[in-house]
Amino acid sequence: MIRIRHFIGGYDKNLSYLIWCHKSKKTAIVDPAVKIEPIINFINKNNLKLEKILITHSHGDHIQYLKDILLRYNYKLEIYISEKTKINDFKLSNYISNNQVIDLGFEQIQCLYTPGHYYDSTCFWSIKNNIIFTGDTMFIGRTGRTIHQGSNINDLYDSIYNTLLKLPLQTMIFSGHDYGEIKFDTIGNNIKNSNFFSCKNFEDFLLVMNNYEKSREK
Repeated sequence: MIRIRHFIGGYDKNLSYLIWCHKSKKTAIVDPAVKIEPIINFINKNNLKLEKILITHSHGDHIQYLKDILLRYNYKLEIYISEKTKINDFKLSNYISNNQVIDLGFEQIQCLYTPGHYYDSTCFWSIKNNIIFTGDTMFIGRTGRTIHQGSNINDLYDSIYNTLLKLPLQTMIFSGHDYGEIKFDTIGNNIKNSNFFSCKNFEDFLLVMNNYEKSREK
């Protein structure tokens, strides 16, 4: 079983996750986006064995504390990030491809390439545990935005509707920011409760996204 502990902070209600194999205590951080002291304290208190860092995408707020955690562990951690990424200044060690599987003790995590919000976005999925870490591709209640360089709304539609919404409906979403009315929910509930995830085609999705951006201007 994968255990999860979340930490909130960073640039804008960022969520970092500490995940570990209950049996082996082998541990990974998903997105080093918050100050590292509470994370390290929790690791030490619970005798966990930090081995890996999983990065959902290379926006600055999601890797803000990557250097800090690497320095603390003398650069001995394995970093996993999409092979599409263009950053190369953190001694990156593992470039991941779509559907690649990462071992975490006795558990396995599948990498799903989900561009759109950003060109190197990746989600980390455990079908056994019914969990997925979606970064900024999918939040509770809406998708990520596509207004910045490196984003693409066509890619986002494909990632949402042809990848994430094809997963089991009971899959629990752990996103990159605490933007929803609740922090965590299932894919099934996200479809039921949000028009972002119930579009019939790309044109519907484009309309929903455009209306959302207009609502932010008010």
